[in-house]
Amino acid sequence: MTERAVDSLINSSFLSSGDEAALSHLFKDIGTRRKIDSATALLEILDESGIGACVISIMEPDHAQWVMEAHLQYPRKILPAMMVNPLNGFKEIEKIKAYHEKYNVRCLRIPPFRTGLPPTDRVYWPFYIKALELDMAVSQNAGMPGPRRPGFVQNPIYYDEVAFHFQDLRLIMTHCGQPWIEETLSTISHWEHVYMSCCAVAPKYWPENFVHFINTRGKHKMMFGTEYPTIVWERARREIADLPVRDSVIRLFFKENACRAYNFDFDVS
Repeated sequence: MTERAVDSLINSSFLSSGDEAALSHLFKDIGTRRKIDSATALLEILDESGIGACVISIMEPDHAQWVMEAHLQYPRKILPAMMVNPLNGFKEIEKIKAYHEKYNVRCLRIPPFRTGLPPTDRVYWPFYIKALELDMAVSQNAGMPGPRRPGFVQNPIYYDEVAFHFQDLRLIMTHCGQPWIEETLSTISHWEHVYMSCCAVAPKYWPENFVHFINTRGKHKMMFGTEYPTIVWERARREIADLPVRDSVIRLFFKENACRAYNFDFDVS
């Protein structure tokens, strides 16, 4: 499999190795992931696995400057996203505006497990509206969270209602939706602008109906992703190569769907 890819979600945690301790019960070696110091080094490492571009989520305020400078150095290869806490209310809206203007952030990451509230709660609504105003995507976890927090708030059926009220919002589910696979696939099928970043779950664990969806009804919606440091890039590419993904959808899965979901012209060369 030689098609070059966009990684639709990377966490900026790679800037300080060992920061993912909350996931060590799932990924025994996650604390050994290598620290990556420069944007050039990051792209060289990605290139080893046939990945030419990525979305980087700013996980900590101290990471924002690094991600912005990486984007400025490689404007079509590194796209900034940001972690958002909707419980902070209006000051978080102001932060989004500032990050959009200063760091060119183009996506809001809002994992429901962090708030303990489902994505239908009205606390999120000003953030969906702000994303629409700024032409940003919203990326939210779907499925049981890796950290040991209550998972019901990430049942993907909640996104069906979100998509109903905000039908122009580009909504990107992440984390594959397990154990609610049927709800995940049904919600993606139900709405034009709902996507899935197939990250944080090793491809060898994707169920058969999930892979079938990539090949059929979901061929324009499903995107390659790792959420590195969660999944190592070489492993992701190797395990996807072992799956029965059709040649006719490879380019969609690895690049074109990400360009559409983020409304961004990624350069994977």
